[in-house]
Amino acid sequence: MMGLGERLDSIRREASGRGVTVVVDLHGKPVDLAFSREALAMRPAELAGVIRALADEAAAAAVAEGVSILSDVVPPHLLTS
Repeated sequence: MMGLGERLDSIRREASGRGVTVVVDLHGKPVDLAFSREALAMRPAELAGVIRALADEAAAAAVAEGVSILSDVVPPHLLTS
């Protein structure tokens, strides 16, 4: 069975849209990025905006998973303060 640190380190969350897929770790750091032809047809500024929005969406999901994992071992009042 994985320890707490390993469980948190293994968190990966993905968000996709408009031909872009972004995968981030618990810290919101991108660990994978994929583009389809649709994405490559966008203007650079538009593509950057899509990437940022998807990274934010995936990061929020990663943090939620991290909180869920921590709630197994940390009293709830410590996670909400």
